[in-house]
Amino acid sequence: MKDQEIELQVAPMSNDTMEYLNVLFGVCKRFKTDYYHATPKQREFIDAVATHEYQLMKAHEKGLSRASVPPFMGMKRSERSNNMPA
Repeated sequence: MKDQEIELQVAPMSNDTMEYLNVLFGVCKRFKTDYYHATPKQREFIDAVATHEYQLMKAHEKGLSRASVPPFMGMKRSERSNNMPA
């Protein structure tokens, strides 16, 4: 194989992606879990918590109630909780 130049382009991450990663790694820290060495079951849980918290954060920024965010892992949410701000 001859020497070939390979040009690699890396696009910067969007602000939304960076915000999600901040939430994800914050959740990892809270649960004392290293995401990259976690089991698939642990990753699934961490992903679910981080996604839910990110969705709540975005809803709060938009001034929406918790009802606008799907409940965590499908758990039924009380009417009182649904009407609270995100």
